[in-house]
Amino acid sequence: MALQTCNNRTVVNFGDYVSLSTLDWPGRASVVFFLRGCPYRCPYCQNYSILSGSDLVDTRQIEQLIESSRLFVSTVVFSGGEPLQQGEAVLKLCSSVKDMGLDVGIHTNGAYPEVLEILCKRKLVDGVFIDVKAPLDNPKLYGEMIGSEKPSVTILPIKAAENVCKSIEIAVKHGILEELRTTVLPNHMDSPSLIRSIVNSIAPYLKNLKAPYVIQQGFPDHTNNPLLQKLPPLSRDFLLKLSKPSLDAGVELYIRTKENGSEKVSFETV
Repeated sequence: MALQTCNNRTVVNFGDYVSLSTLDWPGRASVVFFLRGCPYRCPYCQNYSILSGSDLVDTRQIEQLIESSRLFVSTVVFSGGEPLQQGEAVLKLCSSVKDMGLDVGIHTNGAYPEVLEILCKRKLVDGVFIDVKAPLDNPKLYGEMIGSEKPSVTILPIKAAENVCKSIEIAVKHGILEELRTTVLPNHMDSPSLIRSIVNSIAPYLKNLKAPYVIQQGFPDHTNNPLLQKLPPLSRDFLLKLSKPSLDAGVELYIRTKENGSEKVSFETV
């Protein structure tokens, strides 16, 4: 990991931020930073506008933004894009956040387990939220979901799935796994059998853990896919139907929708 510098300043490729969120770490108030760059080109990406491009910002400016929200939040969440692609800058920012007495959350696609391991060993992260884009034992399908046919995607599908497994193992080992989640949209992981395949592939990691698996409503109009943009998001009832065949898998299941937020799924609710 090479530290990005500009005129002897540490910089981060900045996308956007939200000064106060109760959604990005459920149950907690957070300031959220979206960092540019991602090794994948998922066809349903919800933040495609910051997958590339450059807006180099001094990390001290990020720290100032955190200070301005400090009285109202207990956590700082780094999201993206893929924040761990900017490993050294994130390490520096996480260290500053911990010095402020706040907790650190990371939203990651699991592509950089080695960075996550360093954060954990240095005790610089308190909660990890990991995207599982397809069944972890199906590299071909995983490749389709990360856009592996795009020239900019250089991580092989089998390596992508292996990295997610490693990232989950690291988060479980250090006791900081908050949730695993899959974003579903029309024609993208929208069948009960696919969800069941994902659940089967993650169940061994979640044994005896309270960390849930969340089936998350995606929004077609947030994508850069003209055909997908014309379709409505999958409904709450549809997400409940997606989850039903997986209720006996021994995994704590939730659905997350715009209208109802996070809801635990049980045999009674479906």
